[in-house]
Formats: sequence, C-alpha cells, structure tokens
Amino acid sequence: MFATKGCMGFKWSQHCCLKLRKEQGSVLKKDLELGKEYLFRKKGYRLYSLDTPIELITSNWRVIARVIITEITAGKGETKGKFKVLKIYTGEEEKIVSGTIIPYTEINQS
Repeated sequence: MFATKGCMGFKWSQHCCLKLRKEQGSVLKKDLELGKEYLFRKKGYRLYSLDTPIELITSNWRVIARVIITEITAGKGETKGKFKVLKIYTGEEEKIVSGTIIPYTEINQS
C-alpha cells in the first residue's frame, strides 16, 4: 500500500490507493456520483500519483470505486486533496476487487 521515505528528517508515505474513514472524506458508496470530485484529508504527509486511476477503499477494506486524485496539498502535518470518481463498482465487482486486497496490517506479520 505504501512505502515510507524520508529526506533530511521529512517523513512521507507513498500510496497506490485511497483508503478513507468517514471523517477523512466521503466513503459511502451510496453518496458517490460518477464524474464528481470529493475532498479528503489525512494526517501525515502522503504522496499520491495524480491523474492515475486508483482504488477507493473504505475503513473495512471494501473497494467501492475507481478514482483519480486530481489535487494534493501537504502541510501542517496533514495531506488534503481532491479525488474524482471514474467508476462505482457494482456489488459483484466490489466483492471481486475487494477479494484481491490484502490489508496492510496482515502484510508484515510473521
């Protein structure tokens, strides 16, 4: 999901998906609209590829949509940005795509 990097004491993490809790941005599938942009805010410094399709994931690791990050700003200990919805997964698509995701908490367990 991410790799932590540092440069002269500055820590940031690189992400290949957007995983949000409700307080970080809209993540209720029923509230999403195709083509619409939504705001998000996360603690820490995060780097996302702009204008590259990525998965939108809920706090319980359900992949609900395909989005692109259109804007990011980092400062004061947080990252803010906007994402645009490209595709909202159907129930069956959500189940299939979510089945391919391994939660980060399970990756580094020995």
